[in-house]
Amino acid sequence: MAFGGKKENPIDIAAQQRAREQAEIEQEFLKGITTLRDLIAPSSLEIHGGYFRLGTKYCRTMYVYAYPRQIYTGWLSSIINIDEVIDISMFVYPVESQVILNNLRKKVTQLEASMNINAEKGKVRDPQVEAAIQDAEELRNQIQVGSERFFRYGLYVTMYADGLEELNFIQHKIETILGQQLVFSKVASSQQEQGMNSTFPQMSYRLDDLLVH
Repeated sequence: MAFGGKKENPIDIAAQQRAREQAEIEQEFLKGITTLRDLIAPSSLEIHGGYFRLGTKYCRTMYVYAYPRQIYTGWLSSIINIDEVIDISMFVYPVESQVILNNLRKKVTQLEASMNINAEKGKVRDPQVEAAIQDAEELRNQIQVGSERFFRYGLYVTMYADGLEELNFIQHKIETILGQQLVFSKVASSQQEQGMNSTFPQMSYRLDDLLVH
């Protein structure tokens, strides 16, 4: 006696078919919906060594690599209020005190050795070296008693222009403003993509090797 397989209920088959069709319709519908990424994405992106292009705009990211011994509150206001289209990003990371103490000890040893060598050669004492030793020792004492903390700091500026000539002009303008306060900057050469991502408002930091201690 032969036994046939269990037949599926035609109603269940029809329901499954309708569910599949509905899922396909919803999937096609979602493909046609404009997302936030679609709205903010540029029409094109080109990365070059010293600049990048977003659509028709020419863009360039710079970073600050040197500061004076002292800098005053509001020193960045001239850049923030500049009459140009720019993005500014700042990143601050705490550093372990013991790491800084070890680095300061090595630095003081190197500077003192340099002074001793110059003294043996009969050279005049360098006041800049003496000031550096004094600063390092004061900072070491402040860190040891817990009155100071050390941080790594990154400041990045991305500028936007309609052409390369205008872009170069804006760069010179920013460098001049910073240079007047003994704050020095460079273009993030060959790292424009990382600079772009670091200055976009997405809390993404891609230029770790350019942080200043």
